[in-house]
Amino acid sequence: MTTLEIRFLPVDQVSPELDRAIDTLDHLAFAGEQDDDPEFASIEWGSPDWMVLGFLDGELVSQLCLHKREIAVGAERVWVAGVGGVATHPDWLRRGFASQVLRASETFMRDELQVPFGLLVCADETQPVYARCGWQTVARSLVFVQNEKPRNLETCVMILPLSNQAWPSGEINLLGLPW
Repeated sequence: MTTLEIRFLPVDQVSPELDRAIDTLDHLAFAGEQDDDPEFASIEWGSPDWMVLGFLDGELVSQLCLHKREIAVGAERVWVAGVGGVATHPDWLRRGFASQVLRASETFMRDELQVPFGLLVCADETQPVYARCGWQTVARSLVFVQNEKPRNLETCVMILPLSNQAWPSGEINLLGLPW
């Protein structure tokens, strides 16, 4: 397996040139997804706190976004690192790059962000990729808030335990925009 150079950058330290590369990768990786699911087209997505970027010979080939957020699960409040925008350039798919970025992010979430869980949403077809990296399915839907109104999102919700804290039971509410 080829090893990536992985960088963790606060969003405010992403250069305009790198931001364009991230936007290009997003477009290539997620093009047509909104056409497949019109519900996703109407969602406003939250701005990340961190970018985790995988480079191969100086070229951006894989990425994900991290959001540190306190959410509600049932009656409890829980801090999570929200993982979103996991993408690999189409020319570099199926080489384990997304898994490398995910695994590197695990240590960062635990040690730097100091949260007990990672949390992501994904399509059923990508759930096995995350499961191989230690993520566990905990729900089939969650609530988020957009325009001051709660909205339900039917999707696979997964967590990555980063401590010995038990995941609470109950409805998951992101208490803000999704990532």
